[in-house]
Amino acid sequence: MSKPKIALSLPGDNIYLREQESAAKAAANRLGVDLQVLNAQNDPILQSQQLLELVHAASPKRLDGILLEPVSATGLPRVAEAAVAAGIGWVVSNAQVDYIAGLRKKTKTPVFMVSQDHVEVGRIQARQMAAMLPQGGSVLYLRGPAANHLASKRTEGVESTKPANVDVKSLKIPWTADSAYKVVCSWLSLSTVRPQDTQLIFSQNADFILGAKKAFQTNTNEPERSKWLAVPCAGIGIPSQIRPLVDQKLLRAAVVTSVTLDTALEMLVKALNAGSQPPEQTFVDAHSYPSLEELSSKQG
Repeated sequence: MSKPKIALSLPGDNIYLREQESAAKAAANRLGVDLQVLNAQNDPILQSQQLLELVHAASPKRLDGILLEPVSATGLPRVAEAAVAAGIGWVVSNAQVDYIAGLRKKTKTPVFMVSQDHVEVGRIQARQMAAMLPQGGSVLYLRGPAANHLASKRTEGVESTKPANVDVKSLKIPWTADSAYKVVCSWLSLSTVRPQDTQLIFSQNADFILGAKKAFQTNTNEPERSKWLAVPCAGIGIPSQIRPLVDQKLLRAAVVTSVTLDTALEMLVKALNAGSQPPEQTFVDAHSYPSLEELSSKQG
């Protein structure tokens, strides 16, 4: 039997996505999968074009499946339809798209989603805010782009759960540390921005914190620089990335999440071999580090 041929489409490049790619490649080697990795460079049109070219390729280049971490919240529904029509499995990672149920009714080809529960990740961050600011205060929230599903859902979780006495100011940032640096530099140039007005900095990943700290280093003067750098920070990431930052006290807290693409690939290969349809939605684990109880006790 020939190796299953599967394409992995990543939206761009950051610490988390590199870990996703590594997890997918390790799973592919273990499962005997011919994995082709594509990078959409944060361009939904390029992502669509890259995948359509593979979907319409003639045999023997024909794919058995596609793993998609989409650039945009819509998740390429037309490409998904074309793939399924061609008998190609379709798996969406880290997004909640509205077309999966409809596609599953039309085909026996595996079609499903594997994701972090982004709303719950945001809720955990809001609970961390409450634990760290029992008397209330102001939080600078570094989030992803407005059109991105992950960013929007994590923000939804924060806004729905944060205490009324915690004010959250959001900056929308493309998914890189360099973009965070530029956005925070621009924000710091506003005359109304002062370090004493921000008690915590929360981020939707680790990259944004690194970019923000670089902005504080290079775009502020003393004593403001020291005040900005002393503001406690919290982020989100997988264990190997985020726990050391907390242990080294570079972050005060984190939401520890899991990669999705190894689970997604394992489920897809199993479904292709068995001719089965996995559950429509599978969530991976997320939890606070340190625990919420520990964070609360440190404020006493």
